[in-house]
Amino acid sequence: MTGASHRNWASYGNHVALPAGLPDWQRHLLSDPQTSGGLLVACAPDAAEAVLDIFSRHGCGAAAQIGRMTQARPSVIVDP
Repeated sequence: MTGASHRNWASYGNHVALPAGLPDWQRHLLSDPQTSGGLLVACAPDAAEAVLDIFSRHGCGAAAQIGRMTQARPSVIVDP
């Protein structure tokens, strides 16, 4: 775990809802600067299937749709 992991969590952790009993290592993974960048792609909902197909054809078959954006208070809900 890096020092930046703690700083990252301090900057946005109050916007993240974690499930009860989530192990600390999983929370640390969410804020690890080595894993928290470059992993997300946003696209229009009607393009999601095509985007996942493109990833799959280029060797990223594990890519998955993990959430959606809404016009609500900025937050992240972690649902393992």
